Amino acid sequence: MFVKVKQAGALTTIQDAGRYGYQELGIPVAGAMDQAAMKTANILVGNEMDAPVLECIGFGPVLEFSGPVCFAVSGGEFRVLLNEVPLEMNRAYRAEEGDILKVTNSVKHRSCCIAFSGKIIAEEKAGSYATDIKSGLGGYSGRKLRAGDMIGIAAPAKTLPNMKKRVTASYLKDEDIHVLRVTEGPNEEAFTEKGLRTFYSSVYTVSPKSDRMGFRLDGAAIETVKGNDILSAGITDGAVQVTPAQPVLMMKDHAATGGYAVIAVVISADLPQASQLLPGDRIRFEKVSVEEAEKLIQAQNEKLRELHRKLDKRILGLF
Repeated sequence: MFVKVKQAGALTTIQDAGRYGYQELGIPVAGAMDQAAMKTANILVGNEMDAPVLECIGFGPVLEFSGPVCFAVSGGEFRVLLNEVPLEMNRAYRAEEGDILKVTNSVKHRSCCIAFSGKIIAEEKAGSYATDIKSGLGGYSGRKLRAGDMIGIAAPAKTLPNMKKRVTASYLKDEDIHVLRVTEGPNEEAFTEKGLRTFYSSVYTVSPKSDRMGFRLDGAAIETVKGNDILSAGITDGAVQVTPAQPVLMMKDHAATGGYAVIAVVISADLPQASQLLPGDRIRFEKVSVEEAEKLIQAQNEKLRELHRKLDKRILGLF
């Protein structure tokens, strides 16, 4: 069956867990910005957690179904309607032939993910279906979706057992000032004690000049020892580079290397929350140990696995 894109939304792409092992060639990892949203939506519709989904940034698409299929929308708190009837986030639903799914916008969050019960047919490049727009790789011809596109769904499940129980709570926190936990960056020695105190005690604001590559942060200047430049080095999701103008939080489409000192790295467990930040949102950074960061991501992954196990038990009538 197919899902027809009647309206594409601001930035709707096909994404999965990302394209790893090619950064040495200058190819970004890409993938869903909010990996927890991708995994949650997939679990709710019975897919593998890393199966490709539609990621919607800003305001979402209007989709028409050519046949019955189950779907779920997870991530930021968006307004979602099926045939103009409001739906809940983080819950599985069934659509019929001719039904219209509309994902509008969110006043609190940046993105959401739509999963379908079956596999989205997309271009696989270097072991991933993730759309990398700059490189033109993966997804739907390596680009964002447009009106008129037809997205194939292989082996769609027309129904799922225990549909009423296929629901979970949001994992996102609602905070006036978002606290992002970080580990020590690889270039911490490039900053003075005053600079480090400034970074950890200040509140920064997400700039409108932010995208899938990175979020620019407006706030107090961070003092360095001899300047911000370093020899270009590899960087990762969540790295906080400090440019002469402002810190920049690296996101999924960041370049493979960077030439500015990295003061800290947002822990993996907090990247879903970080990915949902909007222009004007305020954040501060809290330092934790690598050991604590590992425990936190293990706990987050265990919650997802438990949801998966719970649904399996419900399917078998054991829960």
